[in-house]
Amino acid sequence: MENPLEDSPQRDAKIKAKAREMWIADGKPTCGPEGYVEAAGDLIGMEINPDAGEIPVESPVPLAPNGEPIENARIQENLGNPGGSMDERDDRREVPFGTREEEEKALKDS
Repeated sequence: MENPLEDSPQRDAKIKAKAREMWIADGKPTCGPEGYVEAAGDLIGMEINPDAGEIPVESPVPLAPNGEPIENARIQENLGNPGGSMDERDDRREVPFGTREEEEKALKDS
């Protein structure tokens, strides 16, 4: 399998031919075949390696059943107080669980 991004004389010739073909198909606009080189390069790359992009990639974050990413609620403790706390005295925690230190202490004590 060829590398679709690697320059070679054969690949360049295919791109020029495809650009000319696309230019003619569009009615020979004034930009000339040079205006179609980038699109032709993309098409030739797809022809050279038609299976590219079909390899599944694991999501770095867990996904909900609807496909939306599930964010870790622990990141909330790093956000600090944005000024809109749950009450004006800031004596209630904005996250529904203890800090990591409190959690570790509770696990050790039990």
